[in-house]
Amino acid sequence: MSVFEALLSSHSSQRQLVERLQNTKLPVVLYGAGVYAYVVRRFLALSGVTVSHVVVDSKYKTLDNFMDLKVFAMENCLEALKQSHLVVGITDYPRIVSAMQTLGIENVYPIDIPDYLNMPNPFMDKNFVRDHCTEFDGAIQCFEDELSKQTYLASINTKVNEDLAFIRTLVREDNLYFPSRESIRRSDEVFLDVGGYTGDTIREFHHISEGQYSTIISLEPSAENFQRLTDTVADLALDRVIPLKVGAWDEPKTLRFQAKEMHIDNQITDTGELEIEVDRIDSILAKVTAPPITLMKFDINGAERRAILGAKNTIRKDRPRVITRLHTKEDYFRIPLLLKEIAPDMKLYLRQRSYMSMMVILYGVFDSKF
Repeated sequence: MSVFEALLSSHSSQRQLVERLQNTKLPVVLYGAGVYAYVVRRFLALSGVTVSHVVVDSKYKTLDNFMDLKVFAMENCLEALKQSHLVVGITDYPRIVSAMQTLGIENVYPIDIPDYLNMPNPFMDKNFVRDHCTEFDGAIQCFEDELSKQTYLASINTKVNEDLAFIRTLVREDNLYFPSRESIRRSDEVFLDVGGYTGDTIREFHHISEGQYSTIISLEPSAENFQRLTDTVADLALDRVIPLKVGAWDEPKTLRFQAKEMHIDNQITDTGELEIEVDRIDSILAKVTAPPITLMKFDINGAERRAILGAKNTIRKDRPRVITRLHTKEDYFRIPLLLKEIAPDMKLYLRQRSYMSMMVILYGVFDSKF
């Protein structure tokens, strides 16, 4: 059976929900004030839905304002929430929906953001899968185990139908990039962090590895994010981190990009207001004194494929474990096929790391562990 033939039909309950929120006379309230809540708020705004305010559990209330919205402790406004539409802005939505309904709040819903690069437009449709059926069928054969193949089909069905039910039973909750149950820990790890952002991944990696690693090299081209990255390194007092103010691409170049409010959805675009310098990973690493790379993480808002193209020699020579996000519909087949082209003996696995569809991660390894 082809990937296209495996597509199942489902009514888009999320599309119906958005239409309901567009026309409601009740307040629309956002639960959560973190990264995913930011993305949900942007999606709702682009969809013509006005959010009145934000609520969080009182123990997590550290802000009075989130974006341009007031933040309230949920426990102080339970009665008002019963006369509202409560949109869940965290990825662990089943737990929150259940807890809210137990408190008598009936109008509580998750919002799934397949990815933030093209919202609020659909991520992909059946026509796209049909038009690229050969590539999709080639990509699914790249995966090493049955769980990966099931996750691949479920993820595509979720995005085509805008229905989270397809992935629910296949979620394997764990750390996003460094899973604890399926990965190995190496005291000699040399980690290349492609998309250093503010140093959040460095902080996570340092914590999960309990400081047992050799070197971290972190690439971040944005001047503002790079400053925050170096601040994180200083705050953690790390002397084994090499931060580099450069982005990963498949050629040396100056690119334009557009910065957004929280910088998680900065995007390369010809009309961007800012400039960044990018280069091939193979060339960047040639200028750095460090041991061979053992682990690579790619999370760079749709530029992953071009970054991997620029890392061909490093992957072939060093044979690192590779972890990457799939930010675009084309990357669902382009990246698995590219990795197998670069290293035919690389084993590919796909895991759904939370109940929201954007949290699907591709792992490439040369042994049996992530």
